Amino acid sequence: MRNSRLILPAVVLSLVPHLLQSQPPTVSPERQAAIVAATRSVNDPVAFVLKHRQELALTDLQIASLAALSAALRDSSAARTALRMRQAQANIALPGLASAMEWGGPVDEQAIRDAARQQSALQAEFLIATARDRRAVGVLLTPEQRAQLPEIESAEIAKAVRGGTR
Repeated sequence: MRNSRLILPAVVLSLVPHLLQSQPPTVSPERQAAIVAATRSVNDPVAFVLKHRQELALTDLQIASLAALSAALRDSSAARTALRMRQAQANIALPGLASAMEWGGPVDEQAIRDAARQQSALQAEFLIATARDRRAVGVLLTPEQRAQLPEIESAEIAKAVRGGTR
């Protein structure tokens, strides 16, 4: 149960950019910006935990350790950003996805399956990188602090979706 509470927010957050593209025009640009900001915040584990340092009652030693970890994880964060860019570029270039939603012509199931596999592989790499960074942050926290994170995460995302930031 505990693992599913951590996996679900990561999966949902990784899909937010795709969901935002398909949102009806009733979603304001401000709300979209708030959702994207919340997503970025949660997908950067060090920044997320430091942002909530008071709620988590981080010690000075934990804050210093997180700052050092942030510097060490810059490469990982850059790798995740590069993965996102590759994913976006791949999505544009996948003929299976482009033709999947056409109103006429034959359905090329194999092209659609191939496109979906490519998307899935990139998504998996993103989730793995995020999971590694979250674990690196988690070892610096107490069990009580780690237990608070899913609730803080959910509250931040819910607030952004409702139209504000935390």
